[in-house]
Amino acid sequence: MKETVDPKQIEAVKAYLNDNAGSNITLDDGRIVTLLKGDIKEKGNEAFLIFRYQLVGK
Repeated sequence: MKETVDPKQIEAVKAYLNDNAGSNITLDDGRIVTLLKGDIKEKGNEAFLIFRYQLVGK
């Protein structure tokens, strides 16, 4: 999955990903997933959240 990130929030998002890897989270559409891993990729003046998850429930 790939989402844009406000460059001002990069460090906060990285901390969230590190703290929650392996945890279940609920996506905006209501699906429950296990967050496997994630990171921020920066390209020019843009930042993208790239993460992997496993669907565990709806």
